[in-house]
Amino acid sequence: MRLKPPLRLAACRAFLDGIQSKAFVVILALLTTNWPLSMGVSAFVTTAFAESDRGQTLPPLPGIIATDSLTIATAERPASGLWITCSEGRQIRLALNTRLPIEEEFARNGTRPEERTHLIILAENIRTVQAIKHAPHMLFRQATWRRDGENDVVLTPPLSVEEASLLSQAFLPAPPAVVRIDIAETGTEMRGTADGRAIAEFTRRCLESP
Repeated sequence: MRLKPPLRLAACRAFLDGIQSKAFVVILALLTTNWPLSMGVSAFVTTAFAESDRGQTLPPLPGIIATDSLTIATAERPASGLWITCSEGRQIRLALNTRLPIEEEFARNGTRPEERTHLIILAENIRTVQAIKHAPHMLFRQATWRRDGENDVVLTPPLSVEEASLLSQAFLPAPPAVVRIDIAETGTEMRGTADGRAIAEFTRRCLESP
């Protein structure tokens, strides 16, 4: 079965507009069955869904198992998510899932311990020297960075009580406009999605867990 040109055009427009419906999924399945470039289309679709999911799902973390987590920042381009996590031993960490703009020849797949990572939080999207100088920030000298074919996962060492308190204060009175994490001479920016009260409550639950 081959689709007529008008139907192909309609399906393409639906895809470009980001329409996600059952009807569109059926059309896409037919297209990938009939188009000569079906392998390329399938790969593109797989990448698109992986991209959108990166900021919504906490990935497996290197070396630990998270018992609880809270999304505190996300971005769309590139799709990214930042979580505060709780793990065994009442340990609180930050976990980032993104795709860093680094060519494969400069950063091959694998896990790198002891990576220097810098977190800066701007309440407003103002990039003056003074705003950046006085913005809350944290420096982690031994973060773990795991890179694979699609994702870069960065896991900080456990936060101290003081660092967890600083984090919650930086997200008050509302989620910040800019949450930036730098690693390996590059980084990613997100927008806050939780406020400091939610972060403080998460921290309390983790520290009081059995």
